[in-house]
Amino acid sequence: MNKRAPKTAAFLFTIRQKENESLRDYMQRFVEAVHEVPHVNHELLASIVQQNLLPGRFKESMAGKPPATMEDLLMRSQKYIRIEESNASDPSHSTKRKGREEEKEPKKEGRAEAPPERIKGRDSSRG
Repeated sequence: MNKRAPKTAAFLFTIRQKENESLRDYMQRFVEAVHEVPHVNHELLASIVQQNLLPGRFKESMAGKPPATMEDLLMRSQKYIRIEESNASDPSHSTKRKGREEEKEPKKEGRAEAPPERIKGRDSSRG
């Protein structure tokens, strides 16, 4: 048997939002990574996401009022994903990110429109 050792919460600190990566794509990657880490504290997850986000409205919102549970984090991320996608589809909207010019790229084909998957086997009442 060639079993790999389970990943620890430290692994999640390596899951950073990349320049020009959408919030939807980042949150999907983060949730997938969380599934690889057993027994992680939900308060820690919110802190890791906040630390690893690029500057923006969602990061500011989390700093003002940190989410209490992972479910709250995912629900709040959906609000900002909808805003980001709405702004991306509006050519008159200008982005506020430094050094990033407005690009008119066609929307990715086959992009998942579903929200990031819920974290399986996690009890949101535990802390």
